[in-house]
Amino acid sequence: MENRNDDDAYAFIPATIKLTPYDRRLRELRSLREKRELTISSNDQRRMAELDYQIKKAEERLEEEKRRDADEKWRRLRDIDDWRSRNGRASRNAGRRKVRNKPNEDLSHMTPAQKEKRKRDQRADANFIKRQEAKGVAASDIQVWLVLRQQERDRKRGAAAEAECGMASDPTFGMF
Repeated sequence: MENRNDDDAYAFIPATIKLTPYDRRLRELRSLREKRELTISSNDQRRMAELDYQIKKAEERLEEEKRRDADEKWRRLRDIDDWRSRNGRASRNAGRRKVRNKPNEDLSHMTPAQKEKRKRDQRADANFIKRQEAKGVAASDIQVWLVLRQQERDRKRGAAAEAECGMASDPTFGMF
């Protein structure tokens, strides 16, 4: 009979270790000291002087982090920053929005040409809304016509892209 508590059935997921600013400064200082130890054997005086200066600055930064770590105010501020950057990011950003409920659309996947086309479409839609409002059309009708207008624009672009793709997939395309 199979043991359901067998560890082989479960995947081990190691915990992520988040280094504190003190840990990062200590790691930096240790790596500089290691570099200095390696440089001692090569007798490079210029490099030794550079490393001595960098070690001195790293020690000062480490002392600053020690002082901050002992200060309750700094610890509280760092906890707030950590919460804002991790778990509380979505709720904090949502609370800061005044007009709309959702964040801006992510455009990182778009090429510059696609972004320009999107911007032109937004401008055309805004002009359409202004023209309709100037005519005195009801806001609900404007929204319906705007959706129809956007669907028609997308349909035309899709048909044009399909026709272009269809011609290019033809084995005799461009032969004559």
